[in-house]
Amino acid sequence: MSITAPLRRKFKLSVALPASIFSETKNLRDKTIKAGFIGRALAVFRVEEVIIYRDLYGLKDQEKEASLISSLLSYMETPQYLRVKIFPIEKNLLYAGLLPPLRTPHHPTIAKVEGIVDGEFREGLVVSHDGSSSFVDVGLDKLVKISSRLKPGLRVTVRIFKRGNELIGELCSKRDIPVYWGYRVLNINRPLGSVLNVYRNSFKIATSKYGLPITEVYEELATRLRNSTGTLVLFGSPREGLADILLRDGLDLKECVDLIVNFIPHQGSVTVRTEEALYATLAILNFLTP
Repeated sequence: MSITAPLRRKFKLSVALPASIFSETKNLRDKTIKAGFIGRALAVFRVEEVIIYRDLYGLKDQEKEASLISSLLSYMETPQYLRVKIFPIEKNLLYAGLLPPLRTPHHPTIAKVEGIVDGEFREGLVVSHDGSSSFVDVGLDKLVKISSRLKPGLRVTVRIFKRGNELIGELCSKRDIPVYWGYRVLNINRPLGSVLNVYRNSFKIATSKYGLPITEVYEELATRLRNSTGTLVLFGSPREGLADILLRDGLDLKECVDLIVNFIPHQGSVTVRTEEALYATLAILNFLTP
């Protein structure tokens, strides 16, 4: 693995995005392109988890919207050699060819056994089992044998070793891998308040143009990021800020989060799109805690 591979952060970085993030984008093609920008931001700035929450919970069924953004982001995160096997042909992925590659460490381009190094990590898909062993497709010209009986179709993370003419694999956790290993998508059919309750032990940052300017709180923010084990960054919808979204649940934003920050002070446009705020915010966090 390249020595320039990006190291995994010391804390888990998560972001919460509204299901209505595509509400002002008219057609599937443009929504797919926008998802590409979002997925690239998540990967470039080493986000490990993206939560899709229901910003209009109780007012509108957002399952279709949430399913679309979840499907597109999940498709992007999946290594190319596994996509056809994991994702069936469906309308949501009609323009998936427009999605840019992530080029993250878990998206290797080498397909020959001769090109890999001993102890290399890869994402794989269980294709069959034989007795107490299973065989995993990791995008190479030979299957990897694992000494566990696993269900075919299961996606796994493995560490690969060459043993004679065989490839032997060990199951491992993504937390065991020292480099950034992509993000996972959580499509949660709950309002934002419920999401915050689940992440009550995380350091929670709300993004808002009414928050404290980043120029005033960057030192405090950097210190709290370094001391956290998990950080959740919240983004509002194209039509509503986080305070209005939480107000419908009878909640006060100031009481639900640890810090409310304006990451784009003196913005030159009346509005900042969610995907624009995503890039601006994550770039600053990356600078503060590389």
